[in-house]
Amino acid sequence: MGIKWFDEELAAGRLDALLGGIRILYTDLDGTLLGLRGCLLVDGDNKPCADTANTIVQANLCENLTIVPCTGRSVTQLIEISRLCGWNDFLAEVGAVRSYWHADEGWRENIYDTPLWPEGILNGKTPLDVIKESGAVELLQEAFPGQLEYHSPWNINRQATNVLRGRVDMQRAEELLAQVEPAITLVENGVIHPSSHTLIESDEPIRAYHLAPTGVTKGTAIRADLERRGLKREEALMIGDGLADIECAPDVAAVMMVHNFVSNPATEKVAAQSPNAYVMNGYQGDGWSQLVSAILTALSGR
Repeated sequence: MGIKWFDEELAAGRLDALLGGIRILYTDLDGTLLGLRGCLLVDGDNKPCADTANTIVQANLCENLTIVPCTGRSVTQLIEISRLCGWNDFLAEVGAVRSYWHADEGWRENIYDTPLWPEGILNGKTPLDVIKESGAVELLQEAFPGQLEYHSPWNINRQATNVLRGRVDMQRAEELLAQVEPAITLVENGVIHPSSHTLIESDEPIRAYHLAPTGVTKGTAIRADLERRGLKREEALMIGDGLADIECAPDVAAVMMVHNFVSNPATEKVAAQSPNAYVMNGYQGDGWSQLVSAILTALSGR
């Protein structure tokens, strides 16, 4: 099985039925909707461009499509991003927090999902409080000296996961975290380009990681959100640029990966082996706009 390129599949008419049935798009942000330094007003080459912003406006005018950020960012960050983009709800901290805006009453509802943790373990704490008490961060930093640090300043004002940056062997990390209670998992969330860091220099790219309650993924959050909305898997798409995004494939009709996802042989192989994964020809916001424009075209033909 090879990579399925979105442009080729669309031109061949093999995506018409799929796109025409979509009612909700879950979207990653950094490296997907947003470019370098989290900027919206750039193209796939990080040059000034308003195309992605214009596509958001067109999507917001469509009554039959809902866009929900599904990302590693915190609730605090996502409240402002959602307000700026004209959206209401979001799935934060790689699926550990589902957040819903109740416009009629003027309040926001945040739901913590920790399905594999013992009942009552929070007892007034946040999931992040529990993760900090476990010593998981210190354990990983000792195992990967100079290769893992807090993703400052994005690690502040969080509620459910610890956000880190660096380069780690994921298999080794899983073995180490198997010693920790309650169960905690390291989730890889794509390549990042921090303006500064204290990591040992390497040819390997720096990646974002989240320490999250085991059992929590973007996919679990999507399933819970679809159930709440009364929507079916076949009515949902996910678009992203990291392993945490493509792993949502079983939970949506299809997962669309922007071109920068296939930046190395390992991720290219993952895309090729996923039967309902497609790769956009555009990088970052260019790929995002390409997908949303195709969805809007399909919906307008119904």
